[in-house]
Amino acid sequence: MEQNVFLYDGDCGFCSGLASKLSELSLDKSVKFVSFRDLSSQNLKELHPSLGPKLVAGNVQYISGNMRYPGFFAVRKLSHSLKGWRWASPLLYLPLVPILGMFFMSLLKSVRSKV
Repeated sequence: MEQNVFLYDGDCGFCSGLASKLSELSLDKSVKFVSFRDLSSQNLKELHPSLGPKLVAGNVQYISGNMRYPGFFAVRKLSHSLKGWRWASPLLYLPLVPILGMFFMSLLKSVRSKV
């Protein structure tokens, strides 16, 4: 069974806000937005063998089937189905954009307690 799960930190206001906004905009209703805080370590391992609480606390994660997309790549993967933003999705695949995206997500992660 194909599973599409977007994991975020429910204790982080920024992460919760991001997940809420992405959930609103997502045209793909098969994607479930779940706080990893609501799952046990075993539940995380069942979603993907490499997942653990520390890994998920550090970055949002998108699980699609057997694939895991962390941080920027999770948002990029969802961008194909975001209402009003699908046109911009191809831009996220241009050279250097992933590096800038990872830097931006890292910056946001470092100040997320202030956001």
